[in-house]
Parts: sequence; structure tokens; C-alpha cells
Amino acid sequence: MKSAAMIRLAAGAALLCAAWSAAGAQEQVGTVMEIGGSRLSVSPQEMRALSDLGKVARSKGKGGQDRALAEARRIANGRDARYVLALYELEIGRRRGDHTMRAQALDALIASQLTPRDKLSSHLAARGQIAYRSGDFATAGKLWTRLTELTPSDPEVFASLAQVRLAQKDAPGALDLLTRAIAARETFGEIASEIWYRQRLSIAQQGNLVVPGIDSAKALVSTHPTPANWRSALVVFRQMAAPEGALEIEVLRLMRHVGALLQAAEYQRMAQLLRQSGEPGEAKSVLDDGIARGLLDPGQSPTREIIAEVDRAATKVRSGSAAQSELPHKASASVRLGISQLLAGRRAEAEASFRSASGDPAGGRYADIAFFWLASLTQGQRAPA
Repeated sequence: MKSAAMIRLAAGAALLCAAWSAAGAQEQVGTVMEIGGSRLSVSPQEMRALSDLGKVARSKGKGGQDRALAEARRIANGRDARYVLALYELEIGRRRGDHTMRAQALDALIASQLTPRDKLSSHLAARGQIAYRSGDFATAGKLWTRLTELTPSDPEVFASLAQVRLAQKDAPGALDLLTRAIAARETFGEIASEIWYRQRLSIAQQGNLVVPGIDSAKALVSTHPTPANWRSALVVFRQMAAPEGALEIEVLRLMRHVGALLQAAEYQRMAQLLRQSGEPGEAKSVLDDGIARGLLDPGQSPTREIIAEVDRAATKVRSGSAAQSELPHKASASVRLGISQLLAGRRAEAEASFRSASGDPAGGRYADIAFFWLASLTQGQRAPA
């Protein structure tokens, strides 16, 4: 901690640098002590009490510390003496793990005009952390908001303040701050923490913030494309997009492609939708995949019944009485074309189709789906089965 270095300086040799000044030739009326380059004026009584406290501040004798603390608190009345006392209290509180003492000392240091600006930031950060951990979110928010004014380019400050807003049930505020933290980190050419990206997605999901949620899902798989993150992103996307019919099929196709189908209900739902849309062949492939992965038991309900329905639908297709799929709009057609091209091994053409759909201003959620397909291909995902 930055504050600890200052405190150790104060607790050690700094007090020994005190210089006596005289108002007259015979009578000593005050002392000057130098701490961290600052010259502080204290009375002789304050000097003695603070010197005694300094001698025991780093010791393990709690009794001696308490006696010296009580005397220093009784004697130290001047502004400068109270500042030095707070430094010692902070050091002792830190060594004891006494967060109440630390909080009181930090409050005094934050309020003091003698605290250097560079030390003020560390004091605000530490005091805010104590408040946050104790559940005093209002105080933590006030302190860390002030800290953002002192360090506007520090992403950690925005991330900390985002936790306060989240604890206060302010999802939009938390999301905005975490977005700012990520942007601040990336101005230095670094990719922000995976934790921040996942947390931003979680905040959007909890707050049911649809557009920010979908944007967060895209950002997560673009920066940290792990299987777990693909699963999280697409589950949230499916929840936020609330797809129906052909759109839901496309979302599930995408999830299957990146290996994000992990539940029996998802395989069952996809097979039923494909059967209803007149694509029993693909429905059977989905069911076979789920069975091979050990997620579906063909002898158990409802998988047993779904398999029977798909088989009957396949018979109708062979007899020429298949159901008709929904007529897709332009972006949907581009997505379906891209999938077909990818299955045929024409990867470059597939990418062009997905790029066309993702850039369609009227593409809606199909444009979002195309974005995910492009991201998966850029990351070397396998072609869909």
C-alpha cells in the first residue's frame, strides 16, 4: 500500500529529525517536525506524546500502544499533531487488523489539508474498501466517486465503483462503469480482464438490459473465446433475443456449432423445432448427436416420443408431404446460405455471406447471429455437422 510507506516513514526516523525552534533566548515554545518533506508545527507536549507513540507504534506490545495512543489522543489538539496521530493510528490499525481504527484514521487523513494529493488517492481507495466490505455501500460509493475524479484514467477505480452500483441494485450504472473500466484498460493496448467481461455480461443479464447484454455477449467471445464463455454468451443471447420459430432454430444451430449445447432440453427443443419446420433430417442428426454425447436416452420420455415424431416426419418428406419452413428475410437468407456454404467446404464464401448479414442495418437478430458465426470462424471453429 502506498499509505504504508508513508506511515513507516512517519513511525521511524522522521520524528528523530524534529528541530527545536525558540521564540526567545530562554524559553522553548514549539517544535517543528519534518515528515515526508512537510514541516509540521507541534507543541512540546504534543511532540513528547507523539514521540512516545512513535517508539511503540511498530512493536507488538498492545498494552503499551494503547497507553501511548490514549495519551497522544488527549494531548494532540493542533491540526498538525492530529495529522501525525492519524498516521500512527493507521499504522497500528494496519498491524493489528483493526479496521475500525484504520477507518477512523483514514477519515482524518482524507479530511486533512496536510495529506499530499498522491497519498489521498490511496487513502480513498483503502477507506472505500473498508466501507464496501462492511456493507456501507453509500460511503464506498462516495469515496470511490471522488477517487475517479482524482484518477480518471485508472480502470480499477471504475471497476470497484461498479461493484458498489451493483450492490445498490443499479444495474445500468454498474454496467456503464464496468464498460468505462474496460475501455480505460484497452486505451493502453491491453485486453481487459476476462472477469470484467463476464461480469458485464452477468450485470446486463440480471438487469434484463437487452442491447447492452447482446453487445456484452459479442465482446466476451471476441476477446476471451473459451468454450465456457461461448456457452455463457449464447445462453444470454438466447435469453435476451427471446427467439421464436426460424430465429430460435438459427440460435440453436449456432450453439451446436460452437459446442454450447450442453443440456438435454436444448437438444430436444432443437429437434422439435426442426421437425416442425420441415427439416426432419437435421432433427435426426441433432438427436443422434445428443445420444452420442450421453445427454439423451432414446428409451426415456420425452426423447423417445420426439424420435418417433421425427421418424414419422421423415416418412412424410419421403412421400412428398413435408411442412414448409418460414420464409426468411434477407439477413436470415444470408445466414442460411453461409451455413450451407460452410457445410460444402466453401469457407471464404461462407464468411462473405455472414459478413453481408452482420452488416445489414435491417438484419436485426440475424445480424447478431451472423456476427457470432464470423467470430467462430475467425477463431478456427469446426464446420457444423
